[in-house]
Amino acid sequence: MSTAPNAPTPAPRRRLASLRRFARSRSAVAGAAGLLVLAALALFAPLVAPFDPAAQDGEPLLGPSGAHLLGTDQLGRDILSRLIYGARASLVAAAGAAAVGAGIGVPLGLLAGYLGRWVDAVAMRLVDLLLAVPGILLALVIIVVLGPGRLNLILAIGIGAVPEFARLTRVATLSIRDRDFVLAARGMGASTPDTMVRTVLPNVLGPIVIQLVVTASMAVVVEAGLTFLGLGTPPPAPSWGGMLQDARSYLYQSPSYGLFPGLCLVATVFCLDRIGRGLQLAVSGSGPHVAARVTTGGAV
Repeated sequence: MSTAPNAPTPAPRRRLASLRRFARSRSAVAGAAGLLVLAALALFAPLVAPFDPAAQDGEPLLGPSGAHLLGTDQLGRDILSRLIYGARASLVAAAGAAAVGAGIGVPLGLLAGYLGRWVDAVAMRLVDLLLAVPGILLALVIIVVLGPGRLNLILAIGIGAVPEFARLTRVATLSIRDRDFVLAARGMGASTPDTMVRTVLPNVLGPIVIQLVVTASMAVVVEAGLTFLGLGTPPPAPSWGGMLQDARSYLYQSPSYGLFPGLCLVATVFCLDRIGRGLQLAVSGSGPHVAARVTTGGAV
């Protein structure tokens, strides 16, 4: 049976095509592989790290050597072990902040875009209020009010990311809420919540997934910056931002001390950037018609 020229592409076929486009991007695959390696190191840190990150196993500020591959810090703790354990703080902050931002922003944008009228007006005024405050300043205010700590840090970064998710979801929802397959779902008796969750949301997930990666990349940097200021993961728990803060007093005695956590941050953000670009290519495809299909395709 032939398919009509304007019929929406089935969801499984669409996802498979997007996966193939992502796999064709070598930089995206390399970024995904690098992030998976980092996540595996963080997850299995007790098995991989050569030393306890809090143990003073060497002389202070030793350079790279056979005993300590990346040297030791000012207390004689192994830098490599602390980097591996510190990856947990960065990855948890990235995933947590992206989840908080999407968990609040996506439903808000979906309601605003689908229901419109006064719901849209109220939701967008709340978003405008958040946008009026710079993200880093908003995070600082939230942490000052709630107190320093990893959970509060994740919450602060995530709330700062809500406007991006809300505006993106609203625009995507507005573009498809009057499409035939949405009208058909309503015509068959689907309730408003059911139509939003089962018909509209799956068809706007492409840009939301890309925004998740962008937010995670931003969260890695903000987490390190706030921890550098003493507002993130409290010592002696290892974190890359905390290591940079400690290393600034010993740049002349041990230049490599601050170099390695900085390189870890750069590598993590680079991997996330490559993944984001690969996802953007996967969603947009080879031309505008593919992007339209992904965004406005049939109900899933």
